[in-house]
Amino acid sequence: MNGETKKGLTRLLVVALALILPVMPRASTAATPSYDPATTVVVFVHGFDPDGFHAMGVFGDDLWHEDLGRLAAVLRQPTWQDDPTAPNQVGATTYYGDTPPSWYTDADRAADSSAAAGMPRYALRVARYIRQVLERASAATAVNIVSASMGTEVARYLIEHDLLSLASEQKITRWGQLVGVLAGNWAASHAPDLLTRTASPDVEQMSYEWVNANISANRTMNSPFYGPMIITHWIATDDGDGVLTLLSDRPNDGTNLSVDESFSDFTTAAALHPATDGTLQMPGRSFGHTTHTGTSDNDGVWAGVAAMSHNNVRVTATLTRVQALSTGDSLFQGRGEWVFSASVNSPRAAALYGATQPLDHFIRQGGNPPLFRFGRNETQFPNLVLFDQIVPPGETELRLTLWAEELDWHPKFYHVLENPFGNNRNMGAFDAILPTTGPSVLRLMNGNMDLDISVEVRTVY
Repeated sequence: MNGETKKGLTRLLVVALALILPVMPRASTAATPSYDPATTVVVFVHGFDPDGFHAMGVFGDDLWHEDLGRLAAVLRQPTWQDDPTAPNQVGATTYYGDTPPSWYTDADRAADSSAAAGMPRYALRVARYIRQVLERASAATAVNIVSASMGTEVARYLIEHDLLSLASEQKITRWGQLVGVLAGNWAASHAPDLLTRTASPDVEQMSYEWVNANISANRTMNSPFYGPMIITHWIATDDGDGVLTLLSDRPNDGTNLSVDESFSDFTTAAALHPATDGTLQMPGRSFGHTTHTGTSDNDGVWAGVAAMSHNNVRVTATLTRVQALSTGDSLFQGRGEWVFSASVNSPRAAALYGATQPLDHFIRQGGNPPLFRFGRNETQFPNLVLFDQIVPPGETELRLTLWAEELDWHPKFYHVLENPFGNNRNMGAFDAILPTTGPSVLRLMNGNMDLDISVEVRTVY
């Protein structure tokens, strides 16, 4: 790689990472926290700035930025500027800077100075800001954290280290993560010089090794503080210019690998709060086919954040059974290589939040749906989750579009190399209504497939 190429990659990754500048486990034994959006403040935690570690100015005080405005607008709740004492205000701060705010006590300043640089200090600053907002909004009972990009790692450190007792006192009732550096960052782990031109603990601390050593096992939830929380992941899947795909050969959003933006496992101590029927809850997860930075302009993402903040009904749609009536492949190739894609829209999200984009866009182009191989008339039980998220209040149905493709030549992500002159075959598409008022099973058929989709509806608390 020549110098100019390397500089170009550096600029691309730096711009992308700066999303926001300034076995059945047992249920958690934690008591059920009360949750009322009217008395829950919302705090937005911003992402990585390549020059942030060296930033001058005040940290930890109220801050305005565009994504705070987007969040407040979709929630229809006041910002800290509108009403700093509102119990449902939307606030934000910066953890970058060298000057404490005027309201810091001597003890606050001493604690900040003694905290280790990077994530430990950033997380402490965010925790102290949350405490300050809760104190001035005296009627507020809890906080809903919405974190973007590296801000998710900051929030994870805050929770698992129980900074200022926010987690142990169950002040954090919901945590929405937008394209989060939850488990670390591939580039920080394997090509850190591509992320910044100057030394910064931020890049080192986004590595898998640092997360594993200083927070907990990379993608596993193993802290009991998660038990009472509702957690949701929004994962971007458009790899943009393809640089990270070229380097990692993994689905990504041009900045983070998809697998690094969500938890994939949990221990019995960290099982999420059970639904009212006793079913344990792993974090909800939605996909959007946009780049890392493009998330800010995806109204489906913001509608999902609002739904999580205002409702407690979780809908899970799962592709449970598939019979391939034909393989979609030639007789010479035999078994077909199938990928199922799904897009889910919410009529209530459109009405309440003006959302024009799907709440979930789980598609082959992002590389996230798995590959299945089918013989003619073969039946499989994929248990492929197509949608798993809290829906907007008052939602009675979701609109699902499901389609399947048989791949002949798709080296990117799926590594199907059968016929460079062949065409990927469309196996058909279905438009279906997913009722959200109770459980159901839908059977869909065409000339190529016969399948079942199960819909589960649970109240989380």
